[in-house]
Amino acid sequence: MTKRAGRLRRMAVAGAAAAGAAATLVTAAPAQAAANATTVYVWATDVNMRSCNSFSCPTYGSIKVSRMNVTAFCQNRGDVVRDGVYVNDWWLLVDAGGPKGWISAVYVRGGSNWGPIPGVSTDFADCQ
Repeated sequence: MTKRAGRLRRMAVAGAAAAGAAATLVTAAPAQAAANATTVYVWATDVNMRSCNSFSCPTYGSIKVSRMNVTAFCQNRGDVVRDGVYVNDWWLLVDAGGPKGWISAVYVRGGSNWGPIPGVSTDFADCQ
């Protein structure tokens, strides 16, 4: 086998592997969206995402959610968040295009003080 033929074969194998990986990602994407997932709008800027619904859990570093639609899977009570006249102890598990994380319901359009966000599951089993 010549060097060129060997290089072409390696490129073809690498290309096939990449195509297979891409096909897996494309087919896996719909399975990630739960049947109970709901789109909600985050009205605030620079909202921290956390690994749980408590200030004791770390934020995801530089990942912030700002004025955008996100996919909410469930909501559960956690630490109380106050921002001006808004106050709530409900947190939502969301996907904003990266890892799933928890954000306060204070920053989600459509809710009310001390209440869950309408249309988002309150069943903690949906968070799994």
